[in-house]
Amino acid sequence: MKRNLSQSRRPIMTSFGAGLLAVSLLTGPGLTGAAFAVEPSPAPSQTATSSPVTPTASPTPTLPGPAPTTTSSPQPSPVASSSTTAASSPTPAAAESMAQAIGPGGAEMGQRSKRVTSSSPSGTLQKLNAESLTTEGTWMPSFGVQGLDVSGHQTSVDWQQQWNMGARFAYVKASEGNYFTNDLFGSQYQGARNVGMIRGAYHFAIPNWSSGADQARYFVQNGGGWSADGYTMPPVLDFEFNPYEGRTINGFYFGNTCYNMSPAQLASWVQDFGNTMRSLTGRLPMIYTNTSWWNQCLGNPGGFGDYPLWIAAYPSAPTDNAGAVPTASWGTYSVWQYSSTGPFSGDSNVWNGDYTSLKRFAGAAYPTGSFDDLSVGGSGTQFFLRARGWSVDLANTDSSNQTHVYVTAPDGTVTGYPWIANTSRPDVDQALGYGPSHGFDGTIPISRSGTYSACAYSIGTFGNTPLGCKSVTATGIGVPMGNFDSIGQVRSTDSVNLQLRGWAVDQANPGASSFADTYVTAPNGTTTGYRMTANTSRPDVQAATGLGANHGFDYQIPVTAPGTYKACTYAIGQNSNVPLGCQAVNVGSNPSPIGSYDSLALNLAANTASLQVSGWTLDPTVPATSINAGVYISAKDGIPVTNPSPVNVAANQKRPDVNAALGTVGDHGFQAALAITSTGTYSVCVRATGAAPVSAGPALLGCKNISVAATPPTAGFLDSAGIQVTNGQAAVVTQGWTLDPALPALSNPVHVYITYPDGSTKGYPFTANLKRPDVNSALQTVGDHGYSTSVPVTARGQYRVCTYGVAVSVFASYNAQLGCRTLTY
Repeated sequence: MKRNLSQSRRPIMTSFGAGLLAVSLLTGPGLTGAAFAVEPSPAPSQTATSSPVTPTASPTPTLPGPAPTTTSSPQPSPVASSSTTAASSPTPAAAESMAQAIGPGGAEMGQRSKRVTSSSPSGTLQKLNAESLTTEGTWMPSFGVQGLDVSGHQTSVDWQQQWNMGARFAYVKASEGNYFTNDLFGSQYQGARNVGMIRGAYHFAIPNWSSGADQARYFVQNGGGWSADGYTMPPVLDFEFNPYEGRTINGFYFGNTCYNMSPAQLASWVQDFGNTMRSLTGRLPMIYTNTSWWNQCLGNPGGFGDYPLWIAAYPSAPTDNAGAVPTASWGTYSVWQYSSTGPFSGDSNVWNGDYTSLKRFAGAAYPTGSFDDLSVGGSGTQFFLRARGWSVDLANTDSSNQTHVYVTAPDGTVTGYPWIANTSRPDVDQALGYGPSHGFDGTIPISRSGTYSACAYSIGTFGNTPLGCKSVTATGIGVPMGNFDSIGQVRSTDSVNLQLRGWAVDQANPGASSFADTYVTAPNGTTTGYRMTANTSRPDVQAATGLGANHGFDYQIPVTAPGTYKACTYAIGQNSNVPLGCQAVNVGSNPSPIGSYDSLALNLAANTASLQVSGWTLDPTVPATSINAGVYISAKDGIPVTNPSPVNVAANQKRPDVNAALGTVGDHGFQAALAITSTGTYSVCVRATGAAPVSAGPALLGCKNISVAATPPTAGFLDSAGIQVTNGQAAVVTQGWTLDPALPALSNPVHVYITYPDGSTKGYPFTANLKRPDVNSALQTVGDHGYSTSVPVTARGQYRVCTYGVAVSVFASYNAQLGCRTLTY
């Protein structure tokens, strides 16, 4: 900070104001920032540079993000043995006289000198004694939390404007040496706090004026104190170029840029100041300096790593790199003063971290606790994670605070659960004395197996503290899940199948393929169950659930009838079965068979009769295939036949006329015979059954009627009869002819009945199959119809012989008597 620089060097940049407001923070204190800050560690690498720390994300967007854990307070360093050149504490009169000689404002942060310029890397850190850099004041680093520092030279600061521009912390000069205090300190310090800023005080060291302990006490007495209230920054020691180099003021020679002190003396002075501040406030101060002066005047000593570092460096171009820090004690910085000409009043600074870490640095009392255990419980279909521990807000130990638990499920989803840590934990009270009502013991329902991780955070007034993370693997847990995606149909010339698609996985055992059961109700109302193995690849299921890809089902069920089919599907699990829904599909019929019922005729044969049916039929869906025709008697004499039984015949006879007419192929003719045994009027129907699946059903090709009447009786004649004795053997012999007019080409039977002398009658069957051309000529018929019979006899006496023509037509009116004769032997 400069010495007595006028406010003309801090012009208000009106052209830059609008842009600043666009990027300024719009929320009040408590906003979690973009980066995570840590206090510098001792003994860093010699090659370390002060780059911003990588930002870290909050645990989840659904609940307030946790803050990093509180770092332990630094311990005071031992005082070096070498003594300083500072005299004993000047008298009050000398101090007052010096203050008057110094003038209003005194020295402030960021002194400039040619030695600073010459010791800075060219093109990176140009420290000039006149602030003429073209880019300074027109940009901010892209990380961290913005802040400012002011002194008595900033006589009028619009604190609300600074807040609106993004400033969230401020440092105010309180004192210099042991002779000067900032008249505006009170109004500036309170003004920063009134708009919500975290604020602190700094002291400009004049090490050759008085001891470090003396100036520390003076600083604390004049605003340099600290309390862990969450909005007071730790005190700062401004240790840099001698603002009064080479000058004698009020009779005191201030010495060279290093105050005419050796590096060891300067280091010892800082330790003296720091240890005194620690004893008075409980905090080591943060050291404000710049690398070139510190290395030049103190020789880059080690041993100051417990002091937070505030580095001054003014880049010549916008950057997030503050350049090198004094590497023997620090590896990074806590605050970077990157501009002394804006955008903020006084000097512009950035905290190397987020807002939560800034508040932690300010010393807010953060919550604490323990995440004791994470386990799995439950049975059947109800399972849960159980998280146990304790949590207390050290800023308000009398009340039970919140504990937030963030659970990462096996699929990677994160869910937050806010609990009040108010269960009884007498062990915590006994150990810490905060009261017993600070325990948490909560359950979180889970529905699947796999590894769960849970992270717990204690929620406090000034920030949140991670209590740690635990993991547990749940097995055999969960109910099945899935989706019945679709029902469709797959048709070909020889089959029609329902196609069911979807996925199912048993969360109790996601590593194995489970089953999906479906129940299909056909158009006729019957329901059939099918078990489907859900093992087809479904990468989309893996992407959505993280349960693996081999959980799909794509199943086909053959159907034979058209109509609406309804399928209800269930995911099958070891703990329960879960319905996936019902879907329906209408299976349309294939075209009905076509054909022609050509003829119906009576067919008489020897002792049989049948109705002869002929025609053709084919299935348009599979025209090359021969299908069946069903022929049946639907009624007789006008009376319907109950449940007629069709005679199925293959329509596989050649019908070139049909193929030519329809331009088709295959054999499609049929003939059928229906046996009948009685006369009457018959109605005969033909229906064709398609060969293609889900054909529209048997197609009726038509019905025809035919009347079957009785046929005429047999005809014939007994030409002769007598007793013939041959070689002493007598026989009754007959001769004649007979035929059945209904079947004249056939030789029909002739029966001979003989009444013996004792009165008994016996019949003897013969066949009239002897040639009788005279009969054929006379009756204009064909066939052989003559008969000649011989029946041996022995008894003497009178014989009566009669012959009958026996019909071969089953519908003959009767068997005619051909004649009788009486014979004597």
